[in-house]
Amino acid sequence: MGAEPEKQLLKKYRLTVEDYHRMGETGILSEDKRVELLHGEIIEMRPINSPHAGMVKKLNRLLSKLFGEQYIISVQDPIELGPDSEPEPDIAVLKMRADLYSDAHPRAEDVLLVIEVAGSSLQKDRQVKMPLYAEAGIPEAWVIDLEGKAIEVYSSPSPAGYSRIDIYRPGDALQTGMVKGIEVGTVL
Repeated sequence: MGAEPEKQLLKKYRLTVEDYHRMGETGILSEDKRVELLHGEIIEMRPINSPHAGMVKKLNRLLSKLFGEQYIISVQDPIELGPDSEPEPDIAVLKMRADLYSDAHPRAEDVLLVIEVAGSSLQKDRQVKMPLYAEAGIPEAWVIDLEGKAIEVYSSPSPAGYSRIDIYRPGDALQTGMVKGIEVGTVL
């Protein structure tokens, strides 16, 4: 019985995407704060180092050349995944839309591919973000492991997670639902 009142003291308040946006609009969360909303919790993101930034630029150029005007390449912008998550993947490949998503952030059904570039965030990307993307039904997600020099490709999403994970290393050719025949060494 003694544990019950203590349990109530530890009750957490989960935020919705709407709450999160209001916090930004009112100045509670300033624009210079690097945060994202994951499962109702505001998570601080680490500063972006040079290798991470360079990889994001490289991916942006590669995917822009590969897809041309067919899709929108979104760089470190929010995607709305349900009522309590708004991650900011390093890259998202989005369905084309005339307003370029200026009227509303993309939702899960607009996203064809997300890419997370991971150095110190590798564990969070694998254990938190990949399951979140799978639960939302995003068909393909990549983790670029900068230190391990590998591209992890997650596919076949379900609420339980991605059922397929393929790992590509320099010398391999990427063969995914979105990308075919790119030599991994040219990316890493």
